[in-house]
Amino acid sequence: MAAKGLQRGCGGLWGYLASRVHGRTAVELERERNAATAAVIPLLPPGSELLETEPGGRTRMIRMAPVAHLLVIVRVDRRPSGELPQ
Repeated sequence: MAAKGLQRGCGGLWGYLASRVHGRTAVELERERNAATAAVIPLLPPGSELLETEPGGRTRMIRMAPVAHLLVIVRVDRRPSGELPQ
């Protein structure tokens, strides 16, 4: 008889268990979302953006830095004898 009352009102033990499962599910979903994002980030080309939107309205944007072009100029004087300049 007491179990029927708990089921009808969704309070007490059943309410606690339902909220606990809901909380754990939210944590597991966030953990999987973070793992998937961490797996995708190395695959993104430089200068690109990754947008993640959740059903609740939260949006996460990750921007990859563009590649810095480095130009190195090396001047080598060659002498016919093969000696280096001093």
